[in-house]
Amino acid sequence: MSDDRDVLRVRAEGGASTLLAPSVGIFLPAVTEGALVAERQSIGAIDVLGVQRALIVPVGVSGRVTRRIGGERTRVPVQYGDVLITVATMTATRATTSASAQAREPAGSLSFAAPMSGRFYSRPSPNEPVFVSVGDTVSHGQTVGLLEVMKTFNRLVYQGEDLPGTATVAHIVPSDGDDVLRGDPILLLEPSKG
Repeated sequence: MSDDRDVLRVRAEGGASTLLAPSVGIFLPAVTEGALVAERQSIGAIDVLGVQRALIVPVGVSGRVTRRIGGERTRVPVQYGDVLITVATMTATRATTSASAQAREPAGSLSFAAPMSGRFYSRPSPNEPVFVSVGDTVSHGQTVGLLEVMKTFNRLVYQGEDLPGTATVAHIVPSDGDDVLRGDPILLLEPSKG
């Protein structure tokens, strides 16, 4: 296991599992209530004095998130042992299959992921239009957002060997101002038709 990841402690309670904060810090959730999670999946990160560590679902825990600390907030102060999420457990095979299907929604979609951790912005400034919207077609080299890292704004450019030359935006995952971790999906895409 690398030094920038924590496998969460789990407490089983009937048909549910609660995942607990490994330390005092700021919880940066990457899942919402109703989301499906599977073992070895990241549910977000914990920021401790400016150092972020990915939070990983332990082996044997899979299911649907029924409760998440902080509601819809993207930065939640936590203490050691606080319940971060509660997962209604299901069999590992069913959860993995369901989580994979959810990550692919809509069917056959592709994912454009964050190349580094930072704060996502969908527009160049608050008074300007968004870079891309759902239904837009994106092509290699096109700016799809900004990622703020240490007070520096970096353009997110649509590119990647595993991505087609053009694709249609099916879903924009983070909201404006959300913190994202390297590898988190930014856009869910469908290959362009024709």
